[in-house]
Amino acid sequence: MNAFARLRRRPRLVIALFAVLAAAVAAAVTLASPARPIVTSTPKLADQVTNVDVLKQQIKNYYGDPGGTGVFAADSNYAKEAGFVADMGGRWLAARAHAQYKSGKKAIILDVDDSTLATYNYEISSNWAYVPATNADFVTGEKFPAVPGMVDMVNQAAAEGYKIIWLTGRPASQEAATLGNLEKVGYPAPSALPDATEGGGSDGIFTKPAIADYPPYLTWCNAPTPTTTCNTDEYKSSTRGYIESLGYEIVANFGDQYSDFSGGFEDRTFKMPNPSYFLP
Repeated sequence: MNAFARLRRRPRLVIALFAVLAAAVAAAVTLASPARPIVTSTPKLADQVTNVDVLKQQIKNYYGDPGGTGVFAADSNYAKEAGFVADMGGRWLAARAHAQYKSGKKAIILDVDDSTLATYNYEISSNWAYVPATNADFVTGEKFPAVPGMVDMVNQAAAEGYKIIWLTGRPASQEAATLGNLEKVGYPAPSALPDATEGGGSDGIFTKPAIADYPPYLTWCNAPTPTTTCNTDEYKSSTRGYIESLGYEIVANFGDQYSDFSGGFEDRTFKMPNPSYFLP
């Protein structure tokens, strides 16, 4: 299994970007700052590069969908790997459910796209090209299925007393549809965070605000240029820092991108499998 999980210490170090072959990016990418180059090697020969069409077929096979229907198989390698990570996270949380935390407020952080909701159906529909209008149709239509194993894990965590907090790069305009999709596939409602007074989040889900609506913990991203937005790792690490400043202990952080973890503010990270796109 290519699961990624590890302990984090304070002060936490920003992790290095890893090379991931990508053909498109998910919804959050349009909200990020101008894309930074992906750090990877430079092939000298064409044979050192996986042919794009071959790679797409490999991804379909990995999802147990060689014909490209957009529906991943329950017994696919993808489902097995995702289920393994979810089970590992569940066991980690169960072992710490009765631990004493300074604030008494233990929480888990969950990304949305390809961490709790699987976007493979959209990738097939769009041939791995991100188009805002068609992606918005999938989002507002609440068309994404759950990532295998994650619904049971999150419900277990909620029953064990963890605050359930979603942190996504989706825009605030998609918050209602995102919550609807999550609850539609069986996730519990996010935990109310009554002390979250800056930049949303009081309902337990943080969506990325427009630059003009940046809360104080994000404004450092656009200084001195007011039109510069936070990229994914800046937005998410700053938001996790804000959540911890409210007294919440982030016991586990689940994401599918390494930028979901860089910057720290969590006890352990769990990397969900995603062979399709990369977010800096």
